[in-house]
Amino acid sequence: MILIRILLLAFNVAVVAYLIYRILQIQKTDNPNKTWIIVISIFLLLLPATMLMGFVRPSAVYLLLYPLAIAVHLYLIRNS
Repeated sequence: MILIRILLLAFNVAVVAYLIYRILQIQKTDNPNKTWIIVISIFLLLLPATMLMGFVRPSAVYLLLYPLAIAVHLYLIRNS
């Protein structure tokens, strides 16, 4: 369980940095879906904090779904 937490924390640090970078890029554009993209990005940024506070338990499902959610989100906003 400790190994899962360490791996998730390392992955989350990289993801948080990239998501903040993308949020700042999208904020400067005039995309009509800008608000939705920023709201979803902030939700994905807050999700690891809920795990660290104990609201969401680290599990195999979280380990598999969170990276998939991040990847799909980044894929969908790549041209924004």
